[in-house]
Amino acid sequence: MKHNILVFPCATQLGVEQYHSLKYNKNFNLIGAAHNKSDNLYKNYTQLKYSLEDPNLIHELQQIVSSKKIDIILPSHDEVLYILSNSPLANILTGSPKDTIEICRFKSKTYKKLTTNPDLKNRVPHYKIISSGFLKPDKGQGSRGVMKVETPYLNCEFLPGKEYTVDCFTDLNGSLIYTNPRLRQTILNGISEVTNNVNNPEFTDIAEKINKTIKFCGSWFFQMKEDSDGYLKFMEIAPRIGGGSNINRLNGVNLTLSDLYLKTGHNVKLIPQNLTQQVIRQSPRYNLDFDTIFVDYDDTFGYIKDVLYKLNKEIIIITRSKVKVNTSYDTIYVKNNENKSDIINSLNKPNAVFIDDSFKERKDVYLNCNIPCLTPEETNYL
Repeated sequence: MKHNILVFPCATQLGVEQYHSLKYNKNFNLIGAAHNKSDNLYKNYTQLKYSLEDPNLIHELQQIVSSKKIDIILPSHDEVLYILSNSPLANILTGSPKDTIEICRFKSKTYKKLTTNPDLKNRVPHYKIISSGFLKPDKGQGSRGVMKVETPYLNCEFLPGKEYTVDCFTDLNGSLIYTNPRLRQTILNGISEVTNNVNNPEFTDIAEKINKTIKFCGSWFFQMKEDSDGYLKFMEIAPRIGGGSNINRLNGVNLTLSDLYLKTGHNVKLIPQNLTQQVIRQSPRYNLDFDTIFVDYDDTFGYIKDVLYKLNKEIIIITRSKVKVNTSYDTIYVKNNENKSDIINSLNKPNAVFIDDSFKERKDVYLNCNIPCLTPEETNYL
């Protein structure tokens, strides 16, 4: 059954990543909404009239949900997630429960909750809350350096060291099934432009303790930074995918798609492939050595055939189609009792990649052939 998915606001960096995560998926129909006049990616697009601060926005979104028969909303902005979690549309949001969204939207509530776990207490930076009022330098004169504070601020300990994001995924049973720590090497407007995976089990241990302290469902991440002694301390936690999380997708873990499968009642298994260690967010590329591409036909080949033509590699179609497929490439027809992995192994082409929209087929080939297994969405990065 195909589900209609509303991505709002689809013009953010998260909205772009959500599009690239789902653009060829046969199970989900993408619909975008934002305040721009048009959108280059989302063909089914609605321009919104009301701002986030306007109470009429919820009614406007309800009309879109009704008219376009929306099944699930994918929020792509923290404030949108917070607003919608407190609205009549909360029941069709993906992700974690309302209480978790409330905690994570405020750093003071996040820090307070983390301090309830004795194993995490020392990782909360020293801070104090500055209520609304008027700030001015202790040493100074006139109005130089003054600031009017209209909403609460946190006066936090300065953390001068390296900064990390840890992408996580919690299943329907509350079990943490995925963590991926990455160094935020280059940061622009709060988003990692260049990110590197790091191998440090300390992050997984911290993630497990957070997961026992705060109730998550689906994708979430936390950010940490080293203090002056190199000790990791918290910056923030968010119950959504991270801005630089396409590195997970390039390594075989599609967090956005996994969130949707959880929302539709399926438990999820994730198999990281470790295909790339560094990603430049705006121009991600693989650096894979391969000579042959095995590619599924149904729901795969038609989307990516133009890219395949340009790669100048041997292409072999491997399909379970019962009828002859329309392609000039060598084609292997797989019987119901056959595994694609057995066929691929019999051809003895170790420098190969496999492209298929089916997780079941990718899992079989990856575990038994030990070659990169991609979804159609990742073909552009070859």
